[in-house]
Amino acid sequence: MKIKEVYDFLDFIAPFNTAEEWDNCGLSVGSLQNDFTKILVALDVTEDVIDEAVKIGAEVVVTHHPLIFSPLSKIESDSLVYKAVKSGVTFISSHTCLDKTAGGVNDCLAARIGLKNIRHSGVDGFLKLGDIDPISADDFALQIKESLNTSVNFTSCSKPVKTVALCSGGGGDLITAAAEIGADALVTGEAKHHEFLEAKRLDVALFAAGHFETEVVVLEFLRKSLALQFDGVEVIVSKSVSPTENV
Repeated sequence: MKIKEVYDFLDFIAPFNTAEEWDNCGLSVGSLQNDFTKILVALDVTEDVIDEAVKIGAEVVVTHHPLIFSPLSKIESDSLVYKAVKSGVTFISSHTCLDKTAGGVNDCLAARIGLKNIRHSGVDGFLKLGDIDPISADDFALQIKESLNTSVNFTSCSKPVKTVALCSGGGGDLITAAAEIGADALVTGEAKHHEFLEAKRLDVALFAAGHFETEVVVLEFLRKSLALQFDGVEVIVSKSVSPTENV
């Protein structure tokens, strides 16, 4: 089988043309015409991921974040792109298109933290809504912490949390949109100080549970989808971990 089949399948489940204009989904490095027998899936292309792919003999790596975001003026020998090219492995990414698609990153996150009745918000392509049995912000923070095995920064609110807006990764700027559609809370990966302040003003609980931690949940979805599509092909989830540590 040719790697082009992997590219086409990813384009089918999360069409590349639905990605944001600034994004760079699809092929980053390599050839779609090479044969493959093993796929590695990871959140990012790092030196460890490249080494892992070479070690296990994966001909193609599928990541969420692209290896290349902006045009390159040069590729130096100590750069990540140079190492990726030298590896002979093909790298394909599915980023903002995978965030938005049904069953993608945000749906995986919503299911992992216990939301029900997951649906589009209707105001932003990334923002999803879900329901939860009434719970205090403090208890919901603990539930998120346990389900994602991470630390959680949050602001509380004066009411029980029932309707939850959600955007994996860096979605703190959606706090106003979450309030406008009647959400009691917004769950995301990263939020800035002024966004927490705005959350307090709006009386909407804001939970920031880590960029890596709110997106790595999609890797099992990718593994299962690819394994089902390509019978007999080994699909492996990378052993890579978050670049940040908590105390």
